[in-house]
Parts: sequence; structure tokens; C-alpha cells
Amino acid sequence: MTVTTAKRITFEEYLSYEDGTDKRYEFNDGELVVMTPTTVFHNDLMMFFAFFLQSEINNSHHPYCVRVNSTEIFNGKRTRRPDVLVMTLTQKKNLGNQPDILHEPCLLVIEIVSPTCRSVDTVEKREEYAQFGIPEYWIVDFLLGTFSVLSLVNGSYIEKEYREGDLIVSNIFPSISLSMSQVMASI
Repeated sequence: MTVTTAKRITFEEYLSYEDGTDKRYEFNDGELVVMTPTTVFHNDLMMFFAFFLQSEINNSHHPYCVRVNSTEIFNGKRTRRPDVLVMTLTQKKNLGNQPDILHEPCLLVIEIVSPTCRSVDTVEKREEYAQFGIPEYWIVDFLLGTFSVLSLVNGSYIEKEYREGDLIVSNIFPSISLSMSQVMASI
């Protein structure tokens, strides 16, 4: 849902925007877009992926960190707040004490498909993340029981869809062992 303000706001105004509510927004070319609150199930999935990936990062000593529904990415026109995001420790350090917004591609984003935002999660974000240059994008669709790993090749995503017991393949985390069945059994 887009909120129309009396006038379009700048990105700088967005960074300090407060309306006295606990609503969360994304910025879209001068307009505010209300983010729908997550369900308990959606939140459980986000936390599963965060803990799973952080464990892999710790075990493999990757110089990465995981963020859950907090860090935004900004492509110069709009922000997106992925469900789960993996960035380098250098990117985290460069944020310092500034707003938690990346202006450069992170390594991986994960979106859990919301029934009310299916086309946003599977079409709009796919195009935006590819244009932004994010190397890997996972789409978890628990309603269809699918887990898609999209790898960026020459500016477009190549998608590999996994079901149930299929072990996913990730370029960012080549040593992981994870299937949709494991994800669903863990929550």
C-alpha cells in the first residue's frame, strides 16, 4: 500500500521520516510504501534462515554477516527491505552508525513469498535485485513447497527450483546442505 504524502518526499526526508505510528515503510521515488506486518510463520522462516546461514558463516569462516528484515538496499530510486540479507563484514563496517541502508549490492537476499504480495516477491523484486547486481536471490514459497535459487549471470537471473528433499545449490554458500523439507520440518 502506497501512502501519499502532501508532497513527494526526498530520500533524505525518508531517512528521518516519523509519523508517530509503528508502521514501517519503504521509499519509492518520493512516495512511502507501507510494509505489511509479517505473520508468525513468515517470521519463523526468516529466523530459521538467519540462524542457519550465520552458523554456516561461523563454521566456514566467511567474512559475512546476516541481517533479518532490517537492512534496506537502495538502488537510487527505491528501497527494499529483504526478509533476510547477507552482506560482507566490510559492508557492515562501512555502514558505521549511519542508517542501515546499502547503496551497493549485498551477496544474497532471501524473500519468503507472502500470499498477499506474490507478484512483488517473485516478479518485481527479481527484476530490481538483478538490476542492482545482487549475485544470488532465494525465493521461498511455502504455499507451493518450492525453494528457488536465482544466480545472476550477465545481468539476468538463472533460476533453479527445488522441491521437498532436493538439496539446494548455492554459489555464495557452496558447502551448505539444505532442502525445503528440512526448512519446513524445522519450524
